[in-house]
Amino acid sequence: MTNNLLVRRLVQLGALFLIGDGVMGLLKPRWHSLLWHFGPELMRAATEELAEHPKTARSVYLAEAALGIAVASLQTPEIE
Repeated sequence: MTNNLLVRRLVQLGALFLIGDGVMGLLKPRWHSLLWHFGPELMRAATEELAEHPKTARSVYLAEAALGIAVASLQTPEIE
């Protein structure tokens, strides 16, 4: 039981992160993309591309937020 609760909490935390990060990216795509400009070359190249193409970045961030909402809604039982 405790392990199941821990897994559910971690899934909710992941959904919360996806939603929040997606919304922040929608608001300021260039700034938010450059905020994550560190790490391996592949990650830096991806953040540079997102920063240079804000419309594409907004699409990616919208998809990220939508995925977070889907995960949260599938994880949450209906309470009546």
